[in-house]
Amino acid sequence: MVDKSEIKKFLLDNASENGRKFQEKLIYTLLPVYGISTPKLRKYATYLAKNGVLPSGIDNTSSEEIVLKGLVLSKQKWSDLKIIEEYEKFNSYIDNWGTCDTITPSLKRLKTENGKKYFLHLLSDENFYKRRIGIIGLMSQFINDDNLDEIIDALINLAKTLSANTSYSFSGTTEEKIKNLSEYYVKMAISWYLCTLICKKYDYGKKALQKFSDKFIRNKAISKCHDSFRLSPAQKEELKKLKI
Repeated sequence: MVDKSEIKKFLLDNASENGRKFQEKLIYTLLPVYGISTPKLRKYATYLAKNGVLPSGIDNTSSEEIVLKGLVLSKQKWSDLKIIEEYEKFNSYIDNWGTCDTITPSLKRLKTENGKKYFLHLLSDENFYKRRIGIIGLMSQFINDDNLDEIIDALINLAKTLSANTSYSFSGTTEEKIKNLSEYYVKMAISWYLCTLICKKYDYGKKALQKFSDKFIRNKAISKCHDSFRLSPAQKEELKKLKI
C-alpha cells in the first residue's frame, strides 16, 4: 500500500524549478507548487489508483496533491453520487483555473443526470472557482447532448449575476490576483463553453450566443471562435457581426 510519505517522495523527486516558475506564470494559487507536468501526474495517479490509494489518502498541502486527488477520484468505479460526495470534500481547495480544468473533465462518471444537477448547482455557489467547475463540467460532459436549453438558460442566469466589467487587473499579490480574477475566470469559462458549442453546433450555438448581453463574455467567445480551425471563414465573418 502506498502511503503519504511515498507520495511526498514522488513530489520531491519530480519537482522542477523551471516547471514551477512556468506554472506560476499561468496560474495563481495559495498552495505550494512543485512544477510537475500534468502527464507525470496523470501517470502517477494511475499508479496510485492501481495500488489502492483513495483521494482521502492524499494530502491537501500542494497544488499537485489536489490534482492527484482529483485524478485518483476519476479512476474509482464508484457511483456518481459517491464521486460527487468525495469531490465535495476537497474541491474547495481549487483556487485556480488549471487545477479545475485538469480534474473536472476527467470525472467521466458524472456524465449522468445526477452529475448534470450537481454541475448546475455549482453555478450558484458563492465560490467563483466552484462556479467554473460547474461550467467546465457541463461543457466536458454534456455539450454533445441533444437538448442543451436548460444549461444555456442556467449560464445566462449566471452571467446576469456578474459585473459588467470588461477588463481585469493581473497585478498585485497572489492573494489579490485570486480574488480580483475570480470573476474573470468564470466569464472566460462561459466564453469557452459558447465557443465550443458554436464549433460543434453552429446554428444552435450562434442563437445561444445572442442571448448573452455581457460584452466581455460575448466578445471573448467570438474571439475564441475566430482562432478556431473548426469554423469556416464565412462563419467567422457572421460571428464578427454579433460583437457588442
